[in-house]
Amino acid sequence: MNCPNCGTSNLDTASICANCGRPMTAAPPSPPPVYQATYTPPAPQGSASYGAPAGPAIKNYLLQSILVTICCCLPLGIVAIIFSAQVNSKLAAGDIAGAQEASSRAKMCVWIAVILGLVGMVAGLLINGAAILHNFPEAFGR
Repeated sequence: MNCPNCGTSNLDTASICANCGRPMTAAPPSPPPVYQATYTPPAPQGSASYGAPAGPAIKNYLLQSILVTICCCLPLGIVAIIFSAQVNSKLAAGDIAGAQEASSRAKMCVWIAVILGLVGMVAGLLINGAAILHNFPEAFGR
């Protein structure tokens, strides 16, 4: 066995070097280098999947369509929901122009439904207010 310090050949059973007197036990081996695993996530693909190129972000107005269906105007809200659903399916098919047209139609239906809903609410308040004022004197026996 060779001395780890000076390299002198010693007996295999020697515990110290005959030349330099240092212990024959070698220094513990240095630990292997620690490699840091690095992960770089892939670039977002938008609404497209399976490696297809991401198209432009076109708003579908689905939430607004549902809200106007519930709160304002049922018939136009349903039409707006239909156009909103067409936006995503046309984008998935690659029909960008069709998706933009469906988006603009959904937006138009949402705005018309909101306006009709507000006009209907104001008209209802005016009619109910007029009815209350008309019957007000009779309620007190006059």
